[in-house]
Formats: sequence, structure tokens, C-alpha cells
Amino acid sequence: MAETTTAGSAAAGASSAAASAGASSSVETLPTCPMQEALSAGESTHQVHSGDYDRKYLLHVPPGYDGKAPVALVFDFHGYNSSPDQQMGWSGFRELGDEEGFVVVYPEGIGASWHVDGCCGRAFEELLDEIAFVRTVMADVSGIVCVDPKRVYASGISQGGGMAHHVGCLAADIFSGVAPVSSDLRTDPCTPARAINEISFRGLADTLAAYEGGHVGPSGMEGYTAIGAKPTLERWKTINMCTGMAEMMGDVCETYTNCSGGAAVSLCSIPGGDHLLYQNPQDANLAKIAWELFQKHPLR
Repeated sequence: MAETTTAGSAAAGASSAAASAGASSSVETLPTCPMQEALSAGESTHQVHSGDYDRKYLLHVPPGYDGKAPVALVFDFHGYNSSPDQQMGWSGFRELGDEEGFVVVYPEGIGASWHVDGCCGRAFEELLDEIAFVRTVMADVSGIVCVDPKRVYASGISQGGGMAHHVGCLAADIFSGVAPVSSDLRTDPCTPARAINEISFRGLADTLAAYEGGHVGPSGMEGYTAIGAKPTLERWKTINMCTGMAEMMGDVCETYTNCSGGAAVSLCSIPGGDHLLYQNPQDANLAKIAWELFQKHPLR
């Protein structure tokens, strides 16, 4: 792993300004590649300032990246009490990024947690502004990677899946697709600035966040009440103004394809799948399924 780099106050200020500009600029704007030596393939750790904290993210660059052409970027959020390294080892996006030539960023939560509407851990207790943090990371990454602004996506598992929903709802000006794993939509109100691709992955045998919904939370913590996988699908269908009937894509994914802006909304229900859904009886590669949907439905 490469040596940790620290963004100073000037860089942090530039990141904030760039993030603000990104919020109002059109995704049609052609990217300008950073005028610096391209990052080497592999992992490096970076630091930004957001709120009251210096916060970190892990960046994975695929082999062959030369910094001369814009590439897709995937944010991959770890679960509660997990870490960027664990998420990188589980989700499959690192390996897929190496195959497809995209960069993956693994942000780190405060206290191994995220503030996602009602639960759990230190990030929730301190009511951290995670959207501001994500925008700051995006600006920082855009300063060192030639990012294609039309192809920025987010995924994550459990509480990190809640973060994928969260950025889809509140940072759709940056993201064009989200792929939450083992988490229902609980950001309310969910008011994306535009239609956005959404694909959820849920295990039918999940014992922590039940497919049907209900109480979710670690033992001894208050937790929250989840709406369930099917209501999450229907809520995203309404948000994206999808019409018609869902179509089966393969054996486990039902997908609405007639949605505003060319977006798609999908739910993949994995038989026998538990909460750590990357390991599932169907051997379904969640990263590949999400990537295929995102590439099939570029936003207009």
C-alpha cells in the first residue's frame, strides 16, 4: 500500500470549492485530467478535512491507468464496525475495476460507522454530515484521478448500503447509479436532483436486516425499523417515475426499465443469501451485476 498523503488546508479549501461547483455543474461538462503524474496501480490512502475531522479514504487504481483519459469511479462503503480494507476484500469491485479499468474509492466512517438516518454508532451520535464528506472526497479524488463525471457510482453493504441509498437520494448530481447491498432505503425525504439508476441486492435468508423489513440493529442497540426489500423497490420506482411492469433480468433480478431519464430500478433477491451477501449460495457476483446494469442504462 502506498504511503498516506495528507490534504492541507489549501487543498481542503479547493476540494470544498470544487465540490460546490460540482453540485451545480452539468454532467455534460468534459473533464480536464489532472496535470500531474498518473497514480500507480494499487492502493493508496488519502486524507481530507470534513466537518471537525481529518478523514481518510482508500483508493484503488487499476493496472494500465495512465491519467490521460477519463475513467469511471465507484465509491464502495463498508458496513458498521467494518473497514475500507475489509470492504475492498469482500465486495468484488477491486477485481472488477482491474478488469474494466475503473477506479474504486473506499471511504472510512468515523468510529467504523456512518450517519444514515437513525442508526447507529459514533457517526450517528455526532450527527455527521456524510454528504459533505462524500462531496469533499469526490473533489479530492478528481484532483488526482481523471474521472468521467457521467460514470460515478456508489455501492456498499449494510450500513454502507444505507450510505449508497443516501448519496443516491442527496447527491444525484454527482452519482449516476447506486447499488446498495443488504439495506433498505431509509433516507427520508429522498429527493434526488435527477433520476438515478438504482439496484438493490437482498438476501432472502438475511437474519440481521430481514428481507420483509422490521427491526434492524446490533445487539444492545436501539436500531431502526426497515421498510423491506419490496417496498424499497417500489419507493425507488416512484422516485424515478418508472412505468410499466418489472421485467425479470436473469433468475433473481426484477427490473423497471421505463424510468425517467433513461434510468433503471432493480431488486435482486438472492435465495439462501444472508447479510454478508457477497458470499451467497447462487455465486452471484454482485459487483458485475450492478456494473452491467449501469453500463446498459447510461443516463441522459
